[in-house]
Amino acid sequence: MLSSLSIKNYAIIESVEIQFDEQLNIITGETGAGKSILLGAMHLILGKRADTSVLRNNNEKCLVEACFKLQSEKLKDFFVVNDIEFDKETIIRREISANGKSRAFINDSPVTLDVLKSLTEQLVDIHAQEETQNLLDKYFFCEILDELAKQSAIVKEYQIAFQQYKHKQTRLRHLQEEQIRLQKEFDFISFQLNELVEANIDVDTFEGIENELGLLQNAELIKRNLSDAYNLIDGNDFAALTQLLQANKQIGQLTSYHDVLLEMHDKLSVIIDDIKSMTRQINNIAEATEYNEERVQELLDKQNTVNKLLQKHHVASVNDLLIIQSNLQEQTIAYSNSSDEIIRLENEIKLEHQALLSTAQRVSKNRNEKIKTAESKVSSLLVDLGMPFGHIILEQKNADAEKLNAFGIDEIRLLFSANKGASPQALDEVGSGGEKSRLMLAIKSLVAETITLPTLIFDEIDTGISGEVAQKVGNILRALGTKHQVIAITHLPQVAARANRHFFVYKNHDKEKTFTEIKTLQGNERLHEIAVMLSGNNPPKEALENAKRMLN
Repeated sequence: MLSSLSIKNYAIIESVEIQFDEQLNIITGETGAGKSILLGAMHLILGKRADTSVLRNNNEKCLVEACFKLQSEKLKDFFVVNDIEFDKETIIRREISANGKSRAFINDSPVTLDVLKSLTEQLVDIHAQEETQNLLDKYFFCEILDELAKQSAIVKEYQIAFQQYKHKQTRLRHLQEEQIRLQKEFDFISFQLNELVEANIDVDTFEGIENELGLLQNAELIKRNLSDAYNLIDGNDFAALTQLLQANKQIGQLTSYHDVLLEMHDKLSVIIDDIKSMTRQINNIAEATEYNEERVQELLDKQNTVNKLLQKHHVASVNDLLIIQSNLQEQTIAYSNSSDEIIRLENEIKLEHQALLSTAQRVSKNRNEKIKTAESKVSSLLVDLGMPFGHIILEQKNADAEKLNAFGIDEIRLLFSANKGASPQALDEVGSGGEKSRLMLAIKSLVAETITLPTLIFDEIDTGISGEVAQKVGNILRALGTKHQVIAITHLPQVAARANRHFFVYKNHDKEKTFTEIKTLQGNERLHEIAVMLSGNNPPKEALENAKRMLN
C-alpha cells in the first residue's frame, strides 16, 4: 500500500506531504485547486516521462517521493532480478532537474523508467474517466472469471507450461532457420570434406612423398656417386679403408711400447669398423636405388593432389588442411545433430500442445460457467451505481486450437449498454466517461474479494451522479477500502463522508505567488467541508446537520 507521498517544486505545488490511510482515502477541494496535479505527480512515480515544464522554480529540481509498504513476498523476485535491495518499506523517487535530466530510484538504487514501471504497475492502478483500456483488453476478464471459478492456480501452472512451450517453439524456429541456411551450404561442405578425406593426407605422409620422390627422380646420380664413393673407400687395394687397415696394423705392432699408441690403435679400430658399416650402407642404398617410372608418377599424382588442395583452400601447409577438414567435419556433425534436435523438439512440442490444449479447454469451460454470474453481479452493481438499465455481456470467443495464448484459448469481449432496450455494444462505441468509470468500479468491486489488487486510485469516478446513487458509490468505495487501499478524488459529499481519511486540497497565496497545499481534515474541519460541499461557502445550520448525519 501507499503509505506516504512527498512532492516538491512540481507545477504550483511548492511542498506537500501526505500520509495515507490503508483503507479509503478521499481527496476533495475546489476546481483548479490542484487535485489533478497530485495525480500528475503520482504518474511520475509510475514511470511517466517528464520535462522541465513541470518545474515550479526553474532553479531547483522537482522531487516526488512515495513510500510503499510491501505486503507481498512475491515482489522479492523483482528486487533480486534487478539487483535492488528489498525492503518492506520501499521508497520510490523521481527527480527532474532544470536541465531536463530525469532520474528514477528504487530504495536509492538508480533504475530505468521501464524497470520502475514494471514494479509500480504491481503497486498502483490509477483509473480516470479516460482510462478504460483494461475493459477493452480481450484477456482482462479471463483473470476475473478464473477467480470466480477458483482456478487461478491451475491457470498459473498452465502459464508456466505455456512459457516453456513458447520457448521450445522459438528454439525450434531458430534451429529450422539455421538448418535452411546450412542446407544451402551442406552439399558444398560435404564435397569439400569428401575431397580432403579421399586425399588421405597427413603431415608425415606428405613429407615421405617428397623424400621418396627426391630419391627416385635422382636415382642415376645417386647410384653413380655412391659407386664412386664406394670405390674410393673400399673398392681396391689403394682405397681409403685398405690404407687405414695397413696403418692400424703398423701401429698395432708398437702398442707394447707406448700407451698412447695403444689408445690410438683402439680408436682407429673403431673408426675402421664405422667405415666398414658405412660402406655396406652405401652399397645397399646403391643397389636399392632404381628408377621406377610408375612409382614416380604415383607419388607425383599424390603430391599434385595435395598442392591443389593447398591452393584451393588458400593455405600454406598440410597441417592447415587438416584443420579445415576438422572444421568441415564439425559442421556436418552440427547439421546432423540439428536435424535430430528438430525432430525431438517437434515431437515434444506436439505432445505439450495437446496437454496445453486439454487444460485450456477445461479452463475455458469453467470460465463459461461463471460468465452469467459475472454478468449478473456487475449488472446488479450498475443498478446501485445509478444505471438501472445498465447491463453487460461477456462475449467468449475460442481462438483457433493452434493459436494458444497465455490465457488458454479464450478471448473475452465486454459488450455494454446503459439504456433500456439498447443492445449491448463494444465499450469503445458506447457509454459516457462517467458510465465507463462506474462500470470499472463495479467490476473491481466484483473481484475485490478474490483478487489481490494494488492501491486503487479513482479520479472523479462519481461524475454525473448525485443523491442516493452518490451515497451508494460512497458505500461501494468504503467496502472496497476494507480489503484494498483506495484513493478517490471526488466532488460529492456523500462519497467524501465515507472516507477513513479525508484530505482537502486548496490554494494559498503570498505577495508573489500562488501555491497548492493539502491538509488532513478531522472533527469540525471535516464536518464544515462536507457542509460546504452540500451547500457552498458559509453553510447554513441545516447543511451542517445534514453533514453530521452523513458522517455518522
